Amino acid sequence: MKKRIYHIIAIILLLTLLVGVAAGCSSDNSGSGSSTGGSSQEQTGGDDTVYKLSLSTHDPTTSNKTKYHQEWADRIFQDSGGRLEITIYSDGVLAPGTGALDAVRTGVCDIAWIFPIYWPGQFPMSEIITLPLGITTVPQATNILWDLWESDPDYQAEVNEFIPLQIHANPVSIIGSVNRPIRAISDLAGMTLRAPGGTPTDSVLAWGGNPLMLAPGDIYQAVERSTIDGYIFEYSGIVSFGLQEVTNYFTEVPIYLGPYYLFMNKTSYNSLPADLQDILMKHSTREESLEMAYVFEADWNRGRNAAIDAGATIITAEEANADAFVAVAYEALVTVWVENNSRPGFDAQAYADRAKALAEQYFISRDELNATLAQMGY
Repeated sequence: MKKRIYHIIAIILLLTLLVGVAAGCSSDNSGSGSSTGGSSQEQTGGDDTVYKLSLSTHDPTTSNKTKYHQEWADRIFQDSGGRLEITIYSDGVLAPGTGALDAVRTGVCDIAWIFPIYWPGQFPMSEIITLPLGITTVPQATNILWDLWESDPDYQAEVNEFIPLQIHANPVSIIGSVNRPIRAISDLAGMTLRAPGGTPTDSVLAWGGNPLMLAPGDIYQAVERSTIDGYIFEYSGIVSFGLQEVTNYFTEVPIYLGPYYLFMNKTSYNSLPADLQDILMKHSTREESLEMAYVFEADWNRGRNAAIDAGATIITAEEANADAFVAVAYEALVTVWVENNSRPGFDAQAYADRAKALAEQYFISRDELNATLAQMGY
């Protein structure tokens, strides 16, 4: 009888041991940020936990902006001793450009490259640089945005839902047209042009054209299908998406520069230990944003050359009387922006005036910009 009891006890102990081993083998030490925005973690023992973040961009893998994001992520990885790993998801695979804001807000990705113009009116403080205030280069626009963000509580409140890792701009946009050259405002009558929303959309309307909002990745097909007659875009983006292949004319009217953000989900940020937060923010400065600004400008030059090489006709600002385009846009846009954003406690006109003053302070000519790019090896 005793032997039988001992035998049963031995079986129970063996089964208990096997269940414990199985549970240990099947446990998953990695967190998930798919719904909460939290970073995933890979336990390597002690203080060597590896935190993994996702970064969504709508640009192609081959884009120099995507390559810069990868270089930025690599610097953080090295500086963290391999403990903070940021994986770049390009080509809009996590979210298209128009879906990136919701993706980072809901935690589909931890970090997203955001173009606020896709959401007109949601980011009016940074949209100020889209107005015709004499802003013509990315370094100029980037410095304006940083000055405003560092000093203005209304601007800070506008982006407080996220952690801004980079604040910069894209190059000045122009008009690409397929079959009809644009040499005067009257040439736009009845034309349908892709515009990303906000100021460019309002500008096209003011000039008598028909704006259609499309994400960058949809422009090529829209041109091929004759859904649009042309588009508002900048040279670096034009080449990133191969649009010089289907565009015959480029009119270099300086329509606008748009703000860009590298936004991080706050839950993802707060899930990082303090030392990794410090490393991340060490690489999230005005200087890092200006690096991207010069990458963008170098691409703008390369894009212009690629358009010429593809056989496109370039209509310069002087040939198109760009001042006339700008004057019409200014009359239609600045007054409206001030009216729409005036409220108790916020002087919209003073804010616009300050942006214009900063544009003069940070102005850099195209020749000076090109000289700086040459010194940087671009």
